Amino acid sequence: MTTAQAVKSKFADGYSFAREKLPWPLLKKILTVVFFVLVAALIIKQGATIEWGKVWQTLKETSLTSLATGAGLGFLCYCVYASYDLLGRYLLRLKVAWPKMWFAAWLSYAFNLNLSSLVGGVAFRYRLYSRLGIKASDVTRILGISVATNWLGYVLLAGGLFVSGQIDPPDSWAVGKTALQVIGAVFLVIVAAYVATCWRASKREYTFKSTTVTLPPARISLLQLVMACAHWTLMASVIYQFMADDVAFPTVFAVLLVSALAGVITHIPGGLGVLEAVFIALLAGQVEKTDILAGLFAYRCVFYLLPLAVATPLYLMFEASTRNAAKK
Repeated sequence: MTTAQAVKSKFADGYSFAREKLPWPLLKKILTVVFFVLVAALIIKQGATIEWGKVWQTLKETSLTSLATGAGLGFLCYCVYASYDLLGRYLLRLKVAWPKMWFAAWLSYAFNLNLSSLVGGVAFRYRLYSRLGIKASDVTRILGISVATNWLGYVLLAGGLFVSGQIDPPDSWAVGKTALQVIGAVFLVIVAAYVATCWRASKREYTFKSTTVTLPPARISLLQLVMACAHWTLMASVIYQFMADDVAFPTVFAVLLVSALAGVITHIPGGLGVLEAVFIALLAGQVEKTDILAGLFAYRCVFYLLPLAVATPLYLMFEASTRNAAKK
């Protein structure tokens, strides 16, 4: 037996010993309990920071039509975002039923917006997809495809907007109008290069260390752009429902896209969220600050809190149903 074979044999014996001696079922149960406790603690912490009286007052002062329209558009936006993961299912040729996978992605998005991307976007996906029998390595690749899809759409939309020169940043911003146009041009080049690579590439899989990247066919790359642009458009449509009547939809769309980049390129005043700060900075001459904040607060109620309230019991039902199915 060679030295390499001996080492491999000892490693295999050690692994088998660990499997026999360590209480893996017990550890798995403990980790599951820790996960549920962590999620519950985050939800409770999030709830404690919300001014529920203000939420109720805002909802009462908002027209029923705006609330219903915003909620409907928000639901469609979630549906489109959850469909990103179906692209991963197709590219990886997974045998999991697509409705279950789509539903798991929908739940993850709701928790992602409210509990941070690390917990909602990553931890929940691993948890939910593992219940569906998807390997951790495939979950990582699905997550990568989903994130790439979303930001490819952003880069395309923001690139076109910035290049057009329609955004005139305030003097306090670190990036001026010309710099934004340069950024927009770079964005468009990135999208064009991505689509061209997908169109011409003869090799579809690239491995970097232990990570495998799957390059989609050209038609899928175009579908990624269409889906992501639809997602960002629907998100802007939800915000638009709660803005003052004299604010045009293209303006709302433009400010939303700028806000996604604002945390990187400019200083945000303390106490304000990125979205609120950018809307106030760019719309201060058109709309009263109080009206902007009220509209964005209503948006957060409909787009963040309402889906979380729906997703929490649905998640518990999902866990119960997959656990029962595993026992059968």
